[in-house]
Amino acid sequence: MVSRLRLNWEIASYILLALIALGMRLWDLGSRSIHHDESLHAVYSWYLANGQGYQHMPMMHGPFQFHGTALTFFLFGDSDFTARLLPVLFGVALVVLPYFLRRHLGRWGSLAVATLLAFSPMLLYFSRFARNDIYILFWTLLLVICLWRYIEERKARYLYIGAAALSLSFCTKEVSYITVVIFASFLLIVAGRELIARIRRRFDLSDLTPAAEYLILIGTLSLPLFAAGIEIIPGVELTHLWAKVLVVVFLFMISAAIGLRWNVRRWLLSVLIFYGIFALLYTTFFTNISGFGSGIWGSMEYWIAQQEVARGGQPWYYYILLLSFYEFLPLVFAFIGAIYYTVRGNLFSRFLVYWAALSLIIYSLFGEKMPWLSLHIALPMILLGGNFIGRLFQEVDWRRVRASALRAVTVLVLLLLFSFTVRVAFQASYQERDEPPQMLVYAGISSDVPQIMAQIEGLAEETGEGKELRITVDSPLTWPWVWYLRDYNVDWSDLSTVSQPPVGTVLLLGAGNEQAAQPYLEKYGEGQRFRQLLWFPEEYRGLHIFSSDSWRWWWDYFMHRKPLGPYWSAEGIAYFPRSAP
Repeated sequence: MVSRLRLNWEIASYILLALIALGMRLWDLGSRSIHHDESLHAVYSWYLANGQGYQHMPMMHGPFQFHGTALTFFLFGDSDFTARLLPVLFGVALVVLPYFLRRHLGRWGSLAVATLLAFSPMLLYFSRFARNDIYILFWTLLLVICLWRYIEERKARYLYIGAAALSLSFCTKEVSYITVVIFASFLLIVAGRELIARIRRRFDLSDLTPAAEYLILIGTLSLPLFAAGIEIIPGVELTHLWAKVLVVVFLFMISAAIGLRWNVRRWLLSVLIFYGIFALLYTTFFTNISGFGSGIWGSMEYWIAQQEVARGGQPWYYYILLLSFYEFLPLVFAFIGAIYYTVRGNLFSRFLVYWAALSLIIYSLFGEKMPWLSLHIALPMILLGGNFIGRLFQEVDWRRVRASALRAVTVLVLLLLFSFTVRVAFQASYQERDEPPQMLVYAGISSDVPQIMAQIEGLAEETGEGKELRITVDSPLTWPWVWYLRDYNVDWSDLSTVSQPPVGTVLLLGAGNEQAAQPYLEKYGEGQRFRQLLWFPEEYRGLHIFSSDSWRWWWDYFMHRKPLGPYWSAEGIAYFPRSAP
């Protein structure tokens, strides 16, 4: 009876956390300006929902978010709110997942992780953001659950669910390659000696340990997707389709030779699940067959190319700064826990240390650095920090005097950091104004844009033209106006060279083209300048750990969120008819 009561209270805690997380993520969801990237994802999902089809483009990552958002639009209509609804649902579901790891995290540890996930400033912000990283966190944590449940129970269903989670991850974003490398390398360290011995013994892969079997599962399923990695070799550049197909087939044959040698039934079912999901989504349910090849080869090829571009051009310590500003609570306990578990941990806790440390190293070394990529470091860090918090409350004998003092200090630190975490989370997610700027925002859209959109809607209603109102938009302002004006009669123009008056009743002009367009603006009233694209002032470049100025800058932003420099870079000018009020 006692254990049942405890279990009920435990489940009630997760339900309460899920409801709180849902409320926090739904609150005022559609008020913030649609981000530049959000507008891309929303528009192409809208095209799909309206029967215009979808074709995979590696630049915008995997097809999952487009199919999922299109379904949301089909069910609930298209709006800023519904464009962000799917991330909300995944953000809430992520909060519940630690329940299924409680045998390894412990009851208190899993609750601590769930709480950190619910109130995490980064996860709250990107759970209200139409981008694919929150989906990846869900698939990744689900894969971790399947891995450790299989190690413990060895039930086939964890292989099949894991295969589905891995496939959906690859259908979402290319960071899945990094996830596979981290997980496979850990399992190789754990089971490498066993596998080498089996290979030497006539390649006998039957009756392996669960860790070795899961390594075979994720390794053989994902190996063909690494085919484009051959172009990393200096001098190798495959231009012919047949050459690319040959590499993919060769890697699949290697995977099949290993998988069938291990377990014919389990491997074949896993392959059917993995590539069945992969094929359905990348081909948009077989309406775009070329999407399958684009997913297998094009995704990694584009991802490799982006590393040389190094989009963002951020310093190596970029993610350390972001985590210290937003995820300071789990960061503190993860750092202490990493030291403790490295010395006295079990296999699971050392896996968390390995995952968190290697994620930080890999993402910091790679060329492209963006705020949303920090989520893939924050997730293992939250698991590690929450695990250590749970251990402090579950295993320490608090009856001893020293332990009681430690408990008081721990509780005090947790309360202080948690209260500050909530403040930072609310400030980042519910701020509609452009000031103070947030380091989480990269290529954001100013709050001026929805205000101009409200004026356009008012004019459309006043004139009776409605959605037929003619609007000319200058090319520098294309995104996010493609989303905002999706239902209107829009003339998309490059006004850097103008030879005749714009046709639109309303003109949205890039500020840089004001002089070129000036002779053709007679029919419009005085222009209204508005800010469009926002950039966080990158004052942190060149920071030095031994510099007092660097620490002063860090402290000022940590406490006040007020950087010194300008934070916007692209302006527009809105022109309305002279007769308009």
